[in-house]
Amino acid sequence: MQLTTVGKAIWQGARKAQELGAAGASDPLVQERLRKLKQVEAFRKHGVSWPEIQALVGISRATYHRWKKALKEKGLAGLKPRSRRP
Repeated sequence: MQLTTVGKAIWQGARKAQELGAAGASDPLVQERLRKLKQVEAFRKHGVSWPEIQALVGISRATYHRWKKALKEKGLAGLKPRSRRP
């Protein structure tokens, strides 16, 4: 009888897939927010002003900084919408 094992890379990939699934990476709203963050960063890199960015991307400066902070602190889970219920 021959025993075979699954490689370390496969285990790591499976673990990463579970983490991304738990963080809501497949959620379309999370993907949209991440795309908007990247767009703002690209516009800022090229020197576009905030009023122009707000018109093009559709988010305010405060929202950008709030999402960026949440992404840094919590990862993709930070971009999931929170409940607004009292």
